[in-house]
Parts: sequence; structure tokens; C-alpha cells
Amino acid sequence: MHATTTCPTTEELKKLLDSSLSGEQQQAFTAHMDSCVVCQHKLEELAVGGTNLTSIVQNLHDSEPLATSAYWPALRAVEDGLGQTVTTPPETRLRDASLSFLGPATDAAYLGRIGHFDVMRVLGRGGMGVVLEAFDTKLQRHVAIKVLDGDLSKDELARQRFCREARAAASIAHENVVAVHQVERICEDGVPFLVMQLVNGETLEQRLLREKKLSVPEVVRIGMQAARGLAAAHAQGLIHRDIKPGNILLEAPNSRVKLTDFGLARVSEDVRLTRTGFVTGTPLYMSPEQALGKEADQRSDLFSLGAILYEMLAGQTPFQGNSALSILRQITEVRHRPLREVNPDVPEWLEELVDELLAKNPDDRYQTATDLAEVLEYSYAKMTNESLVMPAVCQVEVARRASRRRMLLAVAGAGLLSVGLVAGMLGSWFLPARGVGPTPEQSSAEPIAVLGGNAGSVWAVSFDPTSDTVAMGVEDGTVRLWDLPSKSVKATLDAHRGVVWTTRISDDGQLLVTSGDDGLLKLWRPTENAPLRTFEHPNAVRGLAMNADATRLYAGDRKGGLRVWGEDESQPLAQAEQPGAIYAVALSPDQKTLATAGSDKTVRLWNAETLTQKLPLDGHSGPVYSLAFSHDGTQLASAGWDRTVRIWDVSSGMLLKSWEASKTDIWAVAFSPDDRIIATAGQEGAVRLWSRDSNALLASFLGHDASVHALAFSRDGTKLASGGRDGAARVWEVPK
Repeated sequence: MHATTTCPTTEELKKLLDSSLSGEQQQAFTAHMDSCVVCQHKLEELAVGGTNLTSIVQNLHDSEPLATSAYWPALRAVEDGLGQTVTTPPETRLRDASLSFLGPATDAAYLGRIGHFDVMRVLGRGGMGVVLEAFDTKLQRHVAIKVLDGDLSKDELARQRFCREARAAASIAHENVVAVHQVERICEDGVPFLVMQLVNGETLEQRLLREKKLSVPEVVRIGMQAARGLAAAHAQGLIHRDIKPGNILLEAPNSRVKLTDFGLARVSEDVRLTRTGFVTGTPLYMSPEQALGKEADQRSDLFSLGAILYEMLAGQTPFQGNSALSILRQITEVRHRPLREVNPDVPEWLEELVDELLAKNPDDRYQTATDLAEVLEYSYAKMTNESLVMPAVCQVEVARRASRRRMLLAVAGAGLLSVGLVAGMLGSWFLPARGVGPTPEQSSAEPIAVLGGNAGSVWAVSFDPTSDTVAMGVEDGTVRLWDLPSKSVKATLDAHRGVVWTTRISDDGQLLVTSGDDGLLKLWRPTENAPLRTFEHPNAVRGLAMNADATRLYAGDRKGGLRVWGEDESQPLAQAEQPGAIYAVALSPDQKTLATAGSDKTVRLWNAETLTQKLPLDGHSGPVYSLAFSHDGTQLASAGWDRTVRIWDVSSGMLLKSWEASKTDIWAVAFSPDDRIIATAGQEGAVRLWSRDSNALLASFLGHDASVHALAFSRDGTKLASGGRDGAARVWEVPK
């Protein structure tokens, strides 16, 4: 349907507002509004009773309007409209939610059926739809399903917004964002719905209602994980625009943060549906630029997160008032009350961090969620390990703020003295363990080399056959080839736009394969600056494996796409798909079996030639981040979110053993070449060596200052390389 070139009449605009137009008219007028500023302002005036909302907000400091002013009905209209975003929907509405779109139930225990999903109960109701708990009969798992509200299902504008939410949310694959598994319609032209990860737990809003305010370490942990989730969204060009406690889920049992409800998110360059000038978002956590109807960017999300940090620490929101518009005025004009006046237990460094997030001018805030996450992660780790040295990324952040006298290291060190005693008393409470877990002090050693990237997190490491060269994939898109004997960089490849997720060197050392967040898979000669071949995936390639001579490349991407590439860059040799994101791909030594794993918790074994699935290996209770075949080809190790290492029999799929190898996420697992050692590393920052036979802890390497993302044994088994968030790779001597 094309946009109409004729401006709608006032009566037609009124019908557009109350959704009484036909679907075709609604679509045509909506398209017209995208480019017609006159109609945009006219529609805004109609929506608020003839008063321009932006002008009201900008001039709230003026004297009170006359009783006959249109201000008062506009105020009531705005408060009525925005009030629904602040309060929880009443239970009566949940009970009365129409479920007429459901098909007949297969069992009396269910409410009904959508496709192959048996609906169990209504979980809640958002601004645009009802959320249901259902059972996926194909994949045998519980999911959450969000269905477009029946009242809106015939509204073309609502349909477009709902589909935009689906596209936005489905493009993000991160442990701190609720995963969207699929987007479907109930029938060919029916109501659209999203199938999402079911998160067991509570919202931050519910927790704050119960506890009012939280401890400093818990606030830092929640802020750190929320910032990571936002960084993943922002990397996809998405702005959430409605960050609030109700959209932050705390997943049981360890309260892991999961961001949800990207209903107001949008692709930065997609300005459709958003040019009417309406204020969107929740007033209590809205940024000044949103309150004034201006363009929102990623810094707007950071302002909202700052307001949430303030609330968690103070037990109250930073801006309060008797009406929505009085809150908007404070957000745009009034400085919040100093945090340490409300709660003297807040460290000075944390008060300054929150103050910076709540700056009225976006240029005065943290500029990226990644910067914020790095600083909070360092601070959180500092609370549990006083021996840490500030990582390179945090040093850069400190330098960036030197002109504002923000010496983070000194401030954080002094401020954290107030929580040092608490950390000493509570010990491992900050990183709660399920079970005893390993003891890092059991053994330790100094690395034989520290390879500093100083360009962001290291996500990939690998050795060449001589064990003298280490290929390091870095967050800035480069691959650095280190000469280990001289501890110097012998080549730097500008490999990818964004993070380099994996590096692999062929058995003869002549070829290097890399994959990145740009969706590209590249084959290189390590001595040349240009790739030999480039293979393109539609989205980021996280998992990568190759055969001995690099003639077959196996790549898994963040949307579950699995492809096998040969010499032809335009057409894969084989391809398949699995639910969710693929984080790990491994090839058996005989090159006949491929293993994949990712966000859906299941490890899968495939025929490496045809990509027909052989066995699913179930047992992990969360995403699986790493896989490794033993060199004798009989066993497969898997590890991930649930902190456990699982060892599987490759031929039968039987679980041979499992153990808790960390108090936090495990990001990497590897077998030594002689198969006697299994190495693990993860969020805790320690690299650990385990006996394959007895799973006894053999050694703990403690040199990293933050999470460790990648591990690789040298081909002769004498060395182990590890790369992490502290911006460096370390090489360790493997005990005999």
C-alpha cells in the first residue's frame, strides 16, 4: 500500500488516533505521516487536546496556566496515557484477557494451542500484547509466547510496531538479553506472535518493591550485567528506549540479569512510525532528550540505567512528582538529590558514576554501554579480589575522564574501602556458588608470557604447529600474530568490522581462518595482509571449526545458521539450522562428526559431510559456550552458563561425567593433546586444569584481571594460551 499524497482531514486524523479507519486507510495515512511534518504536528495537537506537548514540557518553569487553559485537559490526557506504563496491569485484566486466538487444547490441563505450542497460563500483559507460558512439543521445552493484543490485531500501525519489536529482539544474542527463538503467525494472515526464552525468576521492579534498596555489590552486579545486555543491543544499532525495573528480569537461582521488552527499541536508521513527536518511554526513567521529544540514542538508555542504579541504592527514584509532567520537568531541568545524602553507605566513586549517567547533556555521560560495563566489571571484581590491577580498557576510560578529574582507579580504590570489610566477611557471597566449587588458591603459577593487546577484550587464541606463534583475535577487529620467543607482534591483520570471535591455524601452519561479528569468515596466509577468500553469513559467526588442511570450514552464527564452506565463496557445500544462537562449533579428529551448541542449552552432533543431525545431548541448564573433542575422538567436553563441565561419549551420546568447575559462567574448555588434562576458564578470571580421568583440580592460573574468554593448548602440549576481557593473552607452562 503506497502513502497517500493528500493530507488527511481533521476528521480522518481523529479516526487515525482512535483506530476506527479501515486497515488500508490506516496503513496509507501512517505512511503519509512519515514525511509530512504539518500532519505530524496536527496529529500531536489532536492527541493532547489542542496543546503542543513539547512546548508544555519546555515551559514548565513558567507561571501556572490559567484554569481555562488547555494545559489542564492535556495534563490529564498525558497522565492517563502514560500512567499505564508506570503501574502493573490489574489482575482483572489478566483474567479477562481474550484468548480467542487459541486453538483447541490437546489436554484439559492446557488453556489452548498455538501451532505446536500448548499454552499453560497467562503470565502477564504488556503495552501491546499478552504473554503466555507454553510448552514447545517439538523441542520439548517451556517457552514464553507474546501475542499481539486482540484489540490491536487489526491495527496496521500496531502490527508494524509489533513486527519491529520482533526483528529488533531476534537480532540480539546475549546472555543478558531474553532470547527470541522465532516469530510466527497463528495462521497465514493471522495474529503475529513471538516465541521467547522463558525466564524463571522475578523482575527488578518486584524485588525493589520487596526490598526497597539493595547492597552496593548487588547494585554493581546488576548494573554491570544490564550494561552488557545494552552493549549487545547497541552493537546491533538498537536503542531500547524504555529501560525500567519492570523490563529487567532477574533469573533464578543467581539473579542473572535479562533485559526484555524491546517494544520501544528501533533500528537507528529506521525512523518509520516514530516521527509523530509523541513522548515514548516511562516518565520515571526517561532521559531529558526523550522528555523533550528529541532524538534518543544509546546514551538515552544509559541515562535510564543511571536512574535505576540510583533507585537501587537510594530506595527511591531520582526524580519524583505528583504528575507525569512534573516528573518530566525535573528530568529536563532539576538536578537530582545527591545520592550520598540519601544513602551515606554509597561509595564516592559510585555516586560520581551515577551522577555522570544522569547528566542532562548526553555528551557529559558515559558514551557507550561497553565503557560502563568495563568499569562496573572491574569494580565488582575489585570487591572480591583486592590484588587486581586495573585492565587496559578501564585505564583508557580513566584517561578519557582525566579532564573532569575522574581518576577512577584512585576513587574506586578509596571508595571501595567501605565495602572491603563486608567483602571479607561475606567472602564468596558476591559470586554465589552452587556447591563447594574449586578453590583457586590450591595452586598457582606465573605466566611465561603476557601478550598485551591494548585494543579491547581478547576473544580468540590459537597456536601454530611450531608452538612459537599465537594468533590473537581482538575486540577492535584485528588479529595479532605474536612471536612467542621474542614476545613481539610480527603481523597485525585488519580482519573484521567489530569483534573477532575465533581464530584457527591449519595443521601445516600455512593458513589462518578467522570469523567476526560482521558475519564474515576469512581465509588468510598469515604472511599476507589481504584474505585469500571471504565467506559471508547473514549475521555474526561465533562458532568456527575446520578440517586439517582448511579445505572445509564449518561456521555457526548467532541466529542458528550452520554452514560448511569449500572453495566456492558464493555457495556453501551444506547448510542447516538449529534453534537459537550457535556459540561453539567443534570437529572430531576423524573429521566425520561435527558438534554445535549455543543458547538453547542442547549440544548437537551432526554428520560433518551432510549436516544431518545424529544425536542431541541434553543436560545443561543454560546456554553452552564452548565445546572440545578429545584427541582420541571418543569424548566431547561441553561447558557454559550452568558452571559445569560435561563429558559425553561421542558414539552413544551418553553422559560420562560432570562436575562444577567454577562459581560463575565457563566460557572456554579444551583438551590437552595427550588428553590427560581438561582446561577451563570463564567469568571468574581463573584458568584451571583438571584431570580427565578423575576430574581432580591439578592447577589454577590466576593472572587474568577479569573474565577469560578463550583457551588453546600448543600442539606439543607444553603450553596453554588464554585470552580475556583484560585485553591480554597469557601463555602458561603446562605441568607434566
